[in-house]
Amino acid sequence: MAYRNVVRNPRLQARIFLPEWFLKCVRPTKEVPDNVAVFHVPMEMSRLDVKNYLQSIYQINVSKVNVRIQTGKAERVMMKNGAVKLQRHPDIKVAYVTMADTKFKFPELFVKSDKKSPLEDLPTDKKPEEFRWF
Repeated sequence: MAYRNVVRNPRLQARIFLPEWFLKCVRPTKEVPDNVAVFHVPMEMSRLDVKNYLQSIYQINVSKVNVRIQTGKAERVMMKNGAVKLQRHPDIKVAYVTMADTKFKFPELFVKSDKKSPLEDLPTDKKPEEFRWF
């Protein structure tokens, strides 16, 4: 036998197919139409790969894919010896996917509440008692 890990009964071997890449849906920085979704994709992925990925896995009818590469942020970091080092974050490929018959709106995850703080209800001439340490 030339192979180490040979399954003698192939019916007992499970075959699982996983995608090589993953897409991350992000909130658009600019105003986009309702039928456009924004994704961060790996640099190796092309427009055709993005379209086939969404159509085969999520059954989304994609009409057009636009791609741009966003350069990573550069920041200066102070080292312990006083030297300044320039640290760069990796570049990101951003895909704008236009869907044919689906409307998409990024959900509002953190909704601002309309509750007032209790200090706003107090009259302006009366201030709360100051905190004393002793």
